[in-house]
Amino acid sequence: MIRKRAASLGPVRLFDFELEVASIVGGPPNAMGQPLTMDQAKKRIFGFLLMNDWSARDIQKWEYVPLGPFTAKNLGTTLSPWIVTAEALQAFVGTTSAGPEQAEPTPLEYLQDPAYSSYDIQLQVQIQGRNMTEPHTVCTSNFLNLYWNAAQQLVHHSVTGCVMNPGDLLGSGTISGQTDRAFGSMLELSWKGTKEVPVGEEKRKFLQDGDTVIMRGWSSKSGHGRVGFGECSGKVLPAKLPADFTNGHSAATTVTSRYQNLKLYSYWRSSSSWRVRIALNTKELAYEVIPIDLKTGQQRDESFLAKNPMGQVPVLEYTDTETGQTHYLSQSVAILEFLDQVAPTKKSLMPRNAHDRVAATEMVELINAGIQPLQNAPMLKKLEKESEGKITAEEFARQHIVKGLKGLEQLVAKRREQYGGPYCLGNFSPTIVDAFLVPQLYNARRFKVNVEEEFPVLAEIESLCATHRWFVSAHAAKQVDAES
Repeated sequence: MIRKRAASLGPVRLFDFELEVASIVGGPPNAMGQPLTMDQAKKRIFGFLLMNDWSARDIQKWEYVPLGPFTAKNLGTTLSPWIVTAEALQAFVGTTSAGPEQAEPTPLEYLQDPAYSSYDIQLQVQIQGRNMTEPHTVCTSNFLNLYWNAAQQLVHHSVTGCVMNPGDLLGSGTISGQTDRAFGSMLELSWKGTKEVPVGEEKRKFLQDGDTVIMRGWSSKSGHGRVGFGECSGKVLPAKLPADFTNGHSAATTVTSRYQNLKLYSYWRSSSSWRVRIALNTKELAYEVIPIDLKTGQQRDESFLAKNPMGQVPVLEYTDTETGQTHYLSQSVAILEFLDQVAPTKKSLMPRNAHDRVAATEMVELINAGIQPLQNAPMLKKLEKESEGKITAEEFARQHIVKGLKGLEQLVAKRREQYGGPYCLGNFSPTIVDAFLVPQLYNARRFKVNVEEEFPVLAEIESLCATHRWFVSAHAAKQVDAES
C-alpha cells in the first residue's frame, strides 16, 4: 500500500536556482487587444539581464495539484546589475540549438520567425557553500540553448492582446543544454534529487542555507571584444517563520534548521552569561539553561572542563544537524557573533552599518576589556592576598568600574545627541552595547557605585532596557539558580 504523507507547513527543503536570461521591453506600448507581430516584437526588445528565478521545488510539486505553481515561484528573483542592450549584442547573433529551422513542432503562423536566431551568450552558474573559500562551477550553458527566442516569447505573451509596457521584464525560462553539465537548475543537475552534484569537496541535491549562487554571462568574439552582464548573486538564508507558527514546533526552535538543541551553561549573575541570554532572546531562540555553581567550584569539574578548558561561563552547546556533532562555544562576544551568523533573518544586536559597528565595538571593549577583568572575584581575591591586604578588592574594583563607566558615559551621550535615539548607540532599538551595559551596571552596584548619581545617562538607558522584552527574562534575578 502506498501511504501518502499529509501536507505540512515548514521551511523549504528542496530549494533551487533557475538559470534564466530576462528580456526588457522597450516602448511604445501596443494598444489594448492588439497583438505584436514578429517584426514589432524584435523592435520592442530593449535589452537583457541575467536572472535567477529561485524556486521551491517541494512546494511546486504540491501546488501542481490542485492549485498550479504559485508560491513556489514568487519567493524571490535576483537580477544582474545592468541591462545589456540588444544593440550591444548584434555582433553576437547566432543560430539556436534548434537549428536553422523550428520543425518539431512547426510553430503556429504568428510564432514563425523567418530570420530565426538568438544571441551567443556564454552562461555559468557557481555555488559557494558557507564553509567554502571559493565558488565551484556546477553549470555552463548558452542562451542559444533556448528553443524559443526572445522575440517569439514576446509575441506569444501579447497574442491575446496583452499590453506590453516599457520596462516590462520577461524571464526566459530555464536555459539548459544537452549535457548534464549544461542543466540550468539543481532539479535537472541532480535529476530530481536522485543523484548528488559535486560542489567543490561537498555535494548537493538542492541548495542549503548559507549557499551563495553566482550567475555570470558574457559574449565574446574576435574583433568585437567582450560584452559582460555583471554578476547575478544571491545567498540562501534560513527560513523566517511567522511568530504564530505552531506546526509541531515553535518558530523559536526552527529559526535555524542546521544548528539545534541549544544549551547555555551559565551562572545567574555572570555578566557574560547575562549578555548571551539577551542575545538568545533577541533571536527568539529556544534554549535550555544548565546552571554552573561558581561558588562551589563546579566550573572546575572535569565534565565542565571538557566543554571549556578555561573553566568559565558562559558555554553555548549546540548540535550541527548536518554532521551530527555537538559543539561547545565560549566567550560571550564569539557566541553573539555566532548567533548572528546562524540566525541572520531574526532581529539582531549587531549594527549593520560599518561606522556604527566600529562605534559599538569601542563601547563594548570599554566594558569587556577595560572593566570586567578588573572586577572578577578570582582576580580580586588573588590581588588582595598577594598585596597582603594593602589593596582592597572592593576599592580596586570600584576605582576601575568608575573609570570605565565615565568613558562610556561620554561616548554614549555624544552618540545619543548626534543620532537622537534613546539607546547607547543613539539607535531606537537596543544593540550589543546595551546588552553589555545592563549586567555591568548591576555589578557596579555590588561594588557600591552610585550609578544614578554618577552616570545618569547610562542609568536612563538601563531603566529603558528593564522593560524591553529582550532583557526582562534575561535578568539575573529571573534565573533558576538566582540567590534570594
